[in-house]
Amino acid sequence: MNKVLLTFFLMIICILVMMFISPIIDHFFYIDEKIEKMSKLKIFGLIVLHILILGCLILSIHHFIINNYLDYFNIVKHGRYIKLLIDLVITLTLVGLQRNLLYKIQYLSRNHPIRSKLVE
Repeated sequence: MNKVLLTFFLMIICILVMMFISPIIDHFFYIDEKIEKMSKLKIFGLIVLHILILGCLILSIHHFIINNYLDYFNIVKHGRYIKLLIDLVITLTLVGLQRNLLYKIQYLSRNHPIRSKLVE
């Protein structure tokens, strides 16, 4: 039971770290001009760069927080599954907190040549 509480506490720590860092990354990719005036290639490049930075953040959280925490509290039993679960929660939470990334992806998907023909 103690290991479950420690794992839950680790998830809370990771989510709190993301809630502090996520707005900074989201604000860094804010588009102050109209998105319709930007080229689709530039929007696509911003999306790829945004996702790469998020991936680096997820890897650093995994390496510096999750691995050290699990080693410190000696949570070895089912450690692989715990890491996978926490990485999944981190990834979904972090991407969900990126409002500008979601907005750009929605804009590109609305203007996709195949999808726009199917939706109309």
